[in-house]
Amino acid sequence: MNGKEKAMKSRLIIALTLSILILILMPVALSLFNIRGRGIFMISAIVSFVYIGVYVFGGIPKLIIYSIYGILIAVILSMIPYEYQMPVIIIGTMFFILNPLSIFEKFLESKMKDEDVLPIRISIRGSYWPFFEYRREMKNFYHLPQQKKLYTKKWYLHARQASMILLYTLGVFLFIQQINYIANRIDDINWYNFFTLYAVIIVFLLAYFIHLKGFTSTFRTLGISLFPPIIFMIMISDFHDALKYSLAGSFVIFGLAIAIIELINLHKRVAYDSYHYYDVDEQMEVYANALFEPLVYNETFTLCGHYQIKITKKEFKKHFQDILIYANLFHFIITAYTIDKDGVHVYAEFNRKAVKRAQKFKTFLETKYKTTVPLNLESDPEKTLYEKKFFHRPEYIIARAQRLAELLKELSIDASIIISVIAYFKEEEHINALSDEYKITILPNVKVEGYITARIDIKTINNEYMIETKIRDLLLNLMIQQGKFVRISVYY
Repeated sequence: MNGKEKAMKSRLIIALTLSILILILMPVALSLFNIRGRGIFMISAIVSFVYIGVYVFGGIPKLIIYSIYGILIAVILSMIPYEYQMPVIIIGTMFFILNPLSIFEKFLESKMKDEDVLPIRISIRGSYWPFFEYRREMKNFYHLPQQKKLYTKKWYLHARQASMILLYTLGVFLFIQQINYIANRIDDINWYNFFTLYAVIIVFLLAYFIHLKGFTSTFRTLGISLFPPIIFMIMISDFHDALKYSLAGSFVIFGLAIAIIELINLHKRVAYDSYHYYDVDEQMEVYANALFEPLVYNETFTLCGHYQIKITKKEFKKHFQDILIYANLFHFIITAYTIDKDGVHVYAEFNRKAVKRAQKFKTFLETKYKTTVPLNLESDPEKTLYEKKFFHRPEYIIARAQRLAELLKELSIDASIIISVIAYFKEEEHINALSDEYKITILPNVKVEGYITARIDIKTINNEYMIETKIRDLLLNLMIQQGKFVRISVYY
């Protein structure tokens, strides 16, 4: 764990410690204090939770700036009558939205370390971390159509930005107004007032989903979030007890059913982006998992399964979505599938201890396709099997570059592209031999014993034929100069 990760972890520990301390003190305060004391404690606790959230997700500079705004608004509100406080609440809301101290905030950021400024990022390093990283990549790809609109449709970009700002403004206004309302009635506190803060939480949550995922996920979240306030309104209504409890119970059951359905659908939202090519040497059509590419080299998913199914491509496609859902549910990764004269070959990687799951997946495939499915299961901690079969094949390298270039076109980015290749060399003279033809940068920070790491950049137009030609020429030159290919990327 490096220094930055340690600092991030320290921030998380501080935030969790403070949160747990507040939660422990809450029942003590509610049982020992009078009504006024309880109200003061609850207001303090709620505001503390908000600022803990700012500390975790916004960093120390933003915490300082928001603390200044909060103290300033609280002092002014305490000095004027309640009837004249609404303009101050509105102005205070605009302070948080427009951030007039942004220059001071940037000054603080320049004086602090990145780990104190950036939103907290803690990687979970359990043995299943490659799968959860893969699932995140898959979810990002699943939401890619929404993200594409941000680049290709200006009206959609403006609609999302305006909606996020409106919701964020509404959330800040409601929070300040509600805390101020409770504070002004601290001696005659009504605990129902605290429930209205639920609406504030939902508004901020909706703003987050609009920013991150788009309108579909936002409306889905809104639909689920409506059930608690509906049930609450029914319970405090003047309905007859029998009607009240039957209606509330019905909505509880209906809400739970909707939540379960959404949870099931969440696991069904799977995607598979492939590097599609034909391998002439192996005489097979390949669909290698593009989303798995950044995670090929990991230390825990080292159990490789090869399943051969004697069916046609069309028959395989009928249940491919079910295969992806099954893999998502039971935490393993479909790394590729190929088609040749013998049928379809499915390749999957499992956690090193998940031998039984690999066997159960075999049974699942046999049940789906009504045929015997041979399984070849091997441990491959060095990833030599995947390298030899896919990762270092020239066709795979070309297909990856072409796919990345295609994604740029889909985002309406029509500029020239830069093909960037990382390679290892044993001798510097081999690098010098290529430097007349290519732009080469030696990477001293990427150290591999016995090798020199270099990045080779090639500028070209975004055209499939030109990309293939440039890469084949480079791979040939690498072979001549005893260079070892590592990875290829595409930029614009």
